[in-house]
Amino acid sequence: MKIAHFVSAFILIKKWIAWVLIPAIFILSSCNETKEVDPATLGYDYYPLNLGEYRIYDVEEINYLITGFDTTIYQLREIIFDSIPSNDQITYLLRRDIRASELDDWESDSVWTLTSTANYLAITENNIPFMKLTFPVIQGRAWDGNSLNSRNELTYYYQPIENAIIDSIATEDHTQVIIEDIGENITGIDLRSEIYARGVGLVEKDYLTQKKCTSSDCGADLGEVIAGRSLKQTLIEIGNEN
Repeated sequence: MKIAHFVSAFILIKKWIAWVLIPAIFILSSCNETKEVDPATLGYDYYPLNLGEYRIYDVEEINYLITGFDTTIYQLREIIFDSIPSNDQITYLLRRDIRASELDDWESDSVWTLTSTANYLAITENNIPFMKLTFPVIQGRAWDGNSLNSRNELTYYYQPIENAIIDSIATEDHTQVIIEDIGENITGIDLRSEIYARGVGLVEKDYLTQKKCTSSDCGADLGEVIAGRSLKQTLIEIGNEN
């Protein structure tokens, strides 16, 4: 009887080891494994950051004034020409060149900076940083694009695009960032959006802001546009100088 009790107890101990200790050891060993996350899953490739990479855009810009409007058509080239590492973070320098047409030489216009972290991509435009993208890229996700500067809060959000057509760019995976979506009303209009494509970056920028005359002392008839800007920027070429 004592031997039978001993055997039964031994069997129970073996089962306990199989049911409890072995899974526990497996879980602990799994916790020590480092799982690599695919950058594409997070959306980092919606704005590639490679030295020497450039993008050329056709641009149409309209400035609205009380006296009328002024239209300028030109080409813009953005090229990542240098990088500055600091505190486990890299800041990329983006040179912006412009020319009136393909027949003209490029002229340097300005230098912006790009900073990408695990959570966002920031672009400093004329010394003002804007949070352009947040990661992971999830349709419907919203954030404050002015969270890195002192301006009032401004909600950006991702919106899917159907049947996006970008000339000369063969890609189907796009996302649209809506910066502002205020339809036309008695005070004006504010519609701003940007389109990004995987492996490419910014492929289109579409801004329209107008301020209308709402009082007798604005220098124009009520309802007339007295200030504003329209900007249509479309990607036509990508490449790398290296």
